[in-house]
Amino acid sequence: MQHTTLAAALLAALSANALANTQALLPPAEFTLDEIVVTATRIPTPLASTLAATSVITREAIQRSQASDMFSLLKSQPGIHVARSGGVGKATSVMIRGTGTKHVLVLVDGVRAASASTGEYDWSALSLDQIERIEIVRGPLSSIYGSDAVGGVIQIFTRRARSPSIKVEVGSQGGRAVSVSLGGGEAWHYSLEAGHESTNGLPTFVDDNTAFGFDRNHVVLGMDGRLNADLGLSARLNQSWGRNQQDAASGDNDYRNRSASLKLDHRIGPNWRQEFTLGNSLDSHTSYSPYIPSRIETHRDSLSWQHDLTLQSGQAILGVDYWNDHVTKDNSGLIDQRVENLGLFGQYRFAVLNGDAQLGLRRDRHDAFGGHNTWNVRWGRELAPGLRFSAGYGTAFKAPTVNELFWPYSVDGPYDWPLGAPLYSDTFITHGNTALKPETSRTSELGLDYRRSGWNTGLRLYETQIRDLIEWKETVTPSGTGSGGIILTTYGYQPANISSARIRGLELNAQMRWLGLDWQAGYTRLLATSLVTGQQLDRRPKNSLTLGASRHINNHSLKIEGSAYSQRLDINGTVPLAGYGLVHAAYEYAINKDTSLGLRLENMFDHEYALARSRTRFYSTPGRSVFLSLRWQPAK
Repeated sequence: MQHTTLAAALLAALSANALANTQALLPPAEFTLDEIVVTATRIPTPLASTLAATSVITREAIQRSQASDMFSLLKSQPGIHVARSGGVGKATSVMIRGTGTKHVLVLVDGVRAASASTGEYDWSALSLDQIERIEIVRGPLSSIYGSDAVGGVIQIFTRRARSPSIKVEVGSQGGRAVSVSLGGGEAWHYSLEAGHESTNGLPTFVDDNTAFGFDRNHVVLGMDGRLNADLGLSARLNQSWGRNQQDAASGDNDYRNRSASLKLDHRIGPNWRQEFTLGNSLDSHTSYSPYIPSRIETHRDSLSWQHDLTLQSGQAILGVDYWNDHVTKDNSGLIDQRVENLGLFGQYRFAVLNGDAQLGLRRDRHDAFGGHNTWNVRWGRELAPGLRFSAGYGTAFKAPTVNELFWPYSVDGPYDWPLGAPLYSDTFITHGNTALKPETSRTSELGLDYRRSGWNTGLRLYETQIRDLIEWKETVTPSGTGSGGIILTTYGYQPANISSARIRGLELNAQMRWLGLDWQAGYTRLLATSLVTGQQLDRRPKNSLTLGASRHINNHSLKIEGSAYSQRLDINGTVPLAGYGLVHAAYEYAINKDTSLGLRLENMFDHEYALARSRTRFYSTPGRSVFLSLRWQPAK
């Protein structure tokens, strides 16, 4: 990693005007001390008062970054590591604090959005144009959300357009995008946003020549208002659909992803408020594989009823969550399963020992494995103006997925391998395991935060122990020799609770104004170790660094950011991925008060690097890429 080169590039590009026109800087939203968040506690809470490590990405920050997709946006966030198996639209992993991608709970407008079949969210189904803001909470939150919130929670709030706007973009790899939004209203606010994006893509592997594209259509509808002084209503619909081209062996994939919610907010009295939310989500993939074409879908219906109570001694929330997942799969390996979960939760925040304490407890009843309890305790105290110390301990769990529980007994093969003498013939058998237990974790954390005007810094130390990790266990059964001397072998695959891990980490992040620039920096030291093999978990670098600087002067905005990562492992720790560093730049010019022109340069120095690999080859990653955008949005 060339840390010094990265820092030098940032300084060289921005220092020319570093001490001039300081008053022209726009105050970045990241430095706002009274930002209100809801994900960390399920109730509106000032960001500076949250006891959990929380980050916010506003709509303004998304536009300033000119990031091309969620992958580019999230990879610079504290405690997050991302990987992708190829170009845009291909399988993407988002990991928080060294936990797996299925250990991250993803909410869209409060609705659980991951697939019940795989347990993972399809990040390719989401355009940045669909997003109003993102709240990221690092650390266990199963005590208020239930399953999945082992490493943290990412909640996405969809667009709430306030006026008409149009954006068009073109870029490398044949990238093309257009989006239109419309919104308005006073007592009742309406919002509509729709768009289309496509790219010619990259080859799947570095030694291929054929590129595989991706396209996405999306629409976001919203209505918010009040029926009377005490009763508010919010309705949201977010849907994406398109095609993801794959190599001939995998076959193309059509996808649909939807989340919808209807929320009633009722103020019963001055100290008592209730919120009732109905949710529905869909995750659908139709594969045109030449070997096993099929469609697999998750339909989820959910209900949440929460009460917020302000007491003389503190603030309490009590609630119930229910969801019903219906997973279907056609063609080979038929699935038609329903899984239900009922959760009761409570949380209490109060003052004690010259600080603030938070206690949470939840009981989940899952119809596949029974009941499970989770809890958390956090405490924080202001040591000096703006300086807060915090400590916490919490438990979390991840329920087995439908695939892991109910994958039907499936036989593939026999496949003959003419590799010379002798010849081989292999048969593959897979099936689920209804005896699986949930994966469980315990996390302890210490934190120190300093928040003042123009400064926002944080330090976190944490340790997570994860038990009963589910892995697909392979069994090899020699079946003797068939006619012609062919050696017969059967490979069996079944999930089992056979692994455990210990994750220790340090997070440092800072946002500040210095030398007339707005700076963002983050460093993570991560030791995510399998207690079975003793090796670092796949695709988790032990060291990662991000650094960015931006400046706004009159009609010009410039941002340069870089990232560097140490060596990682892949393929169950058998193959190393070399460390690497990348530098990106974004420039925006305001043509007039309503129209702006944007230019983003990714991988400025055209560095070759790898994020993932198969057993035999490295997946492709983009070289130097350029994106040009034009946005019309009437000034407020």
